[in-house]
Amino acid sequence: MKRLMAIFMLMLLLPCVALGDTAEYAPLPLGGAAPYPAVPGALSEDGLHYDDGSMTVDIETAVVDDVTVYYVYVTVAHNSQLRTATAGKPRSKTTAPVEQMAEKNNAVLAFNGDYYNYREVGVVYRSGERIRYNIRQGMDMLIVDENGDLVIIESPTKTKVENYLKEHTIVEAFSFGPALIKDGERLQFKYAEKNSCGYPTPDERLIICQLADTEEGRNQYLFIACDDPGLSVRRMTDLAEEKGAIVAYNLDGGHSTSIYLCGARINQIPKDRAVGDIIYFATLVPSGTETTE
Repeated sequence: MKRLMAIFMLMLLLPCVALGDTAEYAPLPLGGAAPYPAVPGALSEDGLHYDDGSMTVDIETAVVDDVTVYYVYVTVAHNSQLRTATAGKPRSKTTAPVEQMAEKNNAVLAFNGDYYNYREVGVVYRSGERIRYNIRQGMDMLIVDENGDLVIIESPTKTKVENYLKEHTIVEAFSFGPALIKDGERLQFKYAEKNSCGYPTPDERLIICQLADTEEGRNQYLFIACDDPGLSVRRMTDLAEEKGAIVAYNLDGGHSTSIYLCGARINQIPKDRAVGDIIYFATLVPSGTETTE
């Protein structure tokens, strides 16, 4: 509880300036549903771009090896806009469609997470709360820290995690993997040593990346997803490198792979799978504000 309060107070103290030339907005509270829905008028006519002054989303598509690939760029004014939600209580086995969780939590943009409650292994944090601490060395961790930065701990051990916590706060932690890019360098490893979700074989995929800070000093993220029949994780890493990712990490894929913008599914999958959690982005703009292009 003390750690949660510390994170909350830190977020309130950090300055928050809108991306555009509009007014300043307060950070969002840690945990629970985001307070404000998507801003009316902020979504483009083609449904692939969103800009409300506090966050921007730009979705590009391409065909790679005869597979449709989605590049989802997200820039936020404050790290509190990068959030997670679970289908039920954090330690439960409850699952739900991504669309349902996105709507319930006022998500502007939502993705499936790591389906944390499918297995009982790994280190998992949600909204500053540690909900699992069952370290498996071959299962790379992805951390969202107090600054909204993505941090990778390869083949975690208790010592590695505890040393990290001496100087940082874990807001979110995912255990799936493998980690693909760290500090701008592509990671090399033996397939058999990693929990890798069929690393060398094609499948529907979703990876989360962080790009270098924008000129405004705000965090910029990139999500890369692909449709059926899919790409290998190795090929997805190629795409992340091409886009300049400084961090990249493989999330749950297959029929879990989901992208929703303002309630509309962007990617195509043969069957929508209920999952345990989502990663989502929310606006800082209070309800009732309208944006016009």
